[in-house]
Amino acid sequence: HVRTYVMSELQPIDSDAGIVFTASCEAVSDAPPSEAQLSLDVYYSLSDYTASDDTQLDLQQGEKVAVLEKVNNTWWWVEVSGRTGYVPANHLTTDNPISASEIDDIWQDGEYFSSYASLKLHHEMLSDKPRTEAYRSAIQNARAFIKGKVVLDVGSGTGVLSMFCAHLGGAKKVYSVEASDMADHSKELVKHNCLSAEIEVIKARAERVELPEKVDMIVSEWMGTLLIFEMMLEAVIISRDKWLKEDGVVWPSGARLFLVPCSAQQCYDEKISFWDNVYGFDFSPLKQVAQSDLFGRPIQNHIVREEDCFSKPLCILTFDTRTVTVANLELIQSNFRFEITKSGTMHGFGSWFDVTFGSIPEGYRYSPVVLSTSPQYPLTHWKQALLMLNTPLHVTKGDHIEGDITLTRHKVWRRHLRIQLRYKHSGVGVCSEEASKEFLLWR
Repeated sequence: HVRTYVMSELQPIDSDAGIVFTASCEAVSDAPPSEAQLSLDVYYSLSDYTASDDTQLDLQQGEKVAVLEKVNNTWWWVEVSGRTGYVPANHLTTDNPISASEIDDIWQDGEYFSSYASLKLHHEMLSDKPRTEAYRSAIQNARAFIKGKVVLDVGSGTGVLSMFCAHLGGAKKVYSVEASDMADHSKELVKHNCLSAEIEVIKARAERVELPEKVDMIVSEWMGTLLIFEMMLEAVIISRDKWLKEDGVVWPSGARLFLVPCSAQQCYDEKISFWDNVYGFDFSPLKQVAQSDLFGRPIQNHIVREEDCFSKPLCILTFDTRTVTVANLELIQSNFRFEITKSGTMHGFGSWFDVTFGSIPEGYRYSPVVLSTSPQYPLTHWKQALLMLNTPLHVTKGDHIEGDITLTRHKVWRRHLRIQLRYKHSGVGVCSEEASKEFLLWR
């Protein structure tokens, strides 16, 4: 049975096993507690755990857990972030499984910035014409506003956006901040293009940089899979709060994330149906493993075609980069209800985003520019993302798919996300039970 307690007077006490909390616990359910007082020991999750029913809790590696009752050798009743439930005892330890060195690198800067030091990645981004031309067009069209202004380019890479701002926008000064070794190449490129007087390349993390003045504008290309993956947006927010003038502009100025039920037959056949016949052998027992291994994360760089979509897309997240906060990124939740517009086999949900370059003050002749990764627009290097269900759904025109999606920022690995999908299929003669699935992006 589930036992509920109200805890009061929570007091920390140092011990060899870590910090132990003691509290007076008063039962509020019909079943009395086994003890008048319980000692709440703080444990850590050894590894990730996904709850199999509503009485259990999900765990993330390294997450702190307050043990309320050691029910038996297998299951313990615990509290995690204000939620109570059962977790397997063998997933808990008194020692934090994440080493101090790993905790010091919760942003994984070494791995992250080394990837952006590679010319291969920058070649891919610069070759993305819809992406790069959107920035160029917006900057060129806003020359009347940018001319004579001070601009901060957050995560400037090769420096192409800084060069746009100086050469096309007429900026008086551009602080081009890049933490990876690409900054060394950027300095050379700025000099080679005779823009050293206007552009100052600073090799540093944007969050830690010190500037000699406030800026009129911040420009950055921070978008990732499902819009916010890698959390570069946090660097933009911190820079905004520290360096942007009160009437300053942040570009992109707005962002939206979309979701739509879709088919992905080719992907399903390649990843799942494949196991039905492997060189004449039946490998179908591996299908369940394949679903976990191959569909347990969002499929990045997937191409969703317009004809793959079973409904109109819904916006599940929207924000203004002038006002969004870091706290807003920790937990994002949205409900959805799709009406199916054609019959077919639904394999999952497609997702894409768009950003707007607007918010130029009145008095300047400027029309906002939109960069979209929608299937209706030219393909970008982001393509689209695909959240594959383990079991396809056969849908009919007029049916409904409803539920909710939650994006949770990883408590330890700050660039990473957990995506929780809950959905239900309903229609004429159809009323399925609610199903759920979690996706890791990336840990």
